[in-house]
Amino acid sequence: MRGFSQIVEDIKKLSLSEKEELQALLEKYLIEARRDEIQSHFEESKEEYKKGKLKSSSNINSLKKLL
Repeated sequence: MRGFSQIVEDIKKLSLSEKEELQALLEKYLIEARRDEIQSHFEESKEEYKKGKLKSSSNINSLKKLL
């Protein structure tokens, strides 16, 4: 398996257009990963709410107290 430093060195050898394409791909992958992370946290929170472990309020003073 290639190490991170070897991958970085390989990237340095790419042409400008290949680096730009790689950048676009990485941005897409990061967005997808972040979206998955947000979805996972949402699902966890939803389960905790169903179990009564989370409290919610639309009253700003109540929310401040919860913090």
